[in-house]
Amino acid sequence: MRAGASKEDITPPVGVKMGGFAARYKGSEGVHDRLYTRTLYLERGGNALLLIANDLLNIPDSLTVEVKKELASRLGLVESSIMISATHTHSGPSLPPDISADISGTGLENYLSTLREKMVTAGLNSAAMARRAKLGWGVGRAIVGFNRRLFNGPVDPDVSVLLVTEESGSPIASLVNYACHGVVLGDTNYLISADYPGVVSRIIESRLNANHVALFTNGADGDINPLTSLGYACPGTFEDVEAVGRIVAYAALNAMRFIKTEEEPVVKTAGKKVTLPLAEPSMETARKLFENQEKHVSQLEARNADAETIMRNKAILNYYEKNLRMIREMPLEKTVETTLQALRIGGGVLVGIPGEPLVEVGIRVKKSSPLSPTLIVSYANGYCGYIATSEAYEQGGYEVTPTWWNRLAKGSAEILIEESISLIKRLTV
Repeated sequence: MRAGASKEDITPPVGVKMGGFAARYKGSEGVHDRLYTRTLYLERGGNALLLIANDLLNIPDSLTVEVKKELASRLGLVESSIMISATHTHSGPSLPPDISADISGTGLENYLSTLREKMVTAGLNSAAMARRAKLGWGVGRAIVGFNRRLFNGPVDPDVSVLLVTEESGSPIASLVNYACHGVVLGDTNYLISADYPGVVSRIIESRLNANHVALFTNGADGDINPLTSLGYACPGTFEDVEAVGRIVAYAALNAMRFIKTEEEPVVKTAGKKVTLPLAEPSMETARKLFENQEKHVSQLEARNADAETIMRNKAILNYYEKNLRMIREMPLEKTVETTLQALRIGGGVLVGIPGEPLVEVGIRVKKSSPLSPTLIVSYANGYCGYIATSEAYEQGGYEVTPTWWNRLAKGSAEILIEESISLIKRLTV
């Protein structure tokens, strides 16, 4: 076994629009903590894989294609052995297909180019630094989130941990996977931050050694918000960010104490294209959302509400206007092709899903998987919106309401669950 790890700073310039909340009406005002791309390269028995985890809201599909193509060519890998994911911080830059993204007006085009270069550099460096290594898996438990759709609904408490060390035992890298939205900080925060996943990585890196690289991947968190939230509202502070991140980090560090080295770890990869059905967004619903918000803004102005409230609600109005316009103009395809991926590392497996699966999706895959631990890596290799079970469509709600960026139809989750299990089983042969 050979392994190498690296990281690069991907903090965007101050002023860039921030992603994840429609109510933000201005660009970032500063940097609270830096954003990073972290990479881990593993090689054994002629097989190799590369993990790239980014402190971002999501990974644009076009960027995924470009980075994978270049790294596969320069490292001699197949593209299905490279997994690119985002931690889903809502205090990072707004990237397509986020409805707030404005590449031309904010210098984001230059940032996307820089982001591509940094991911490639980190990936190449991790492969170049590969040395003899050993690894093992552990699973801890932590509950720092709640199901925002269902009172007492399911959560996934697993803190899955991969620890990679030199033969001497000196840590090279780790991977932590946990399912909870990166929204401790809400829409009133205008400072760039990796939110609680950044704290997890920072604490683990500081506790192990100066050169250790701690990757974080988010699990099936589509309906899981941190306990600091109030339903969908996220009034958390930076003190809350530290508290939430600390709980997850120390659950991971504790799990590492009991990890046993695998004698003959397997490295295998598999991937496939999957076609998913798309729903047609309702023009009537989109129009009502816009008209109701337009009326609300007028009422706020009529009663001389404070400027901050008016600006926030105008930003939401712009969101609904763009949603309505895009639904009018966008081609109404009936299906979308996306990439599903599975990477086996020793006894564990990572399943990369390009969107936001609800927690029940992850639970079903885990229960049917023959490998343990099984990690759901959300926001992997692109973004196709929320991935909700058929039961969730019957219940209704935000995650299953079609918009121009969130169009997966009922039945998509079940297709991905079945295909994920099929990919995992391929890696056991």
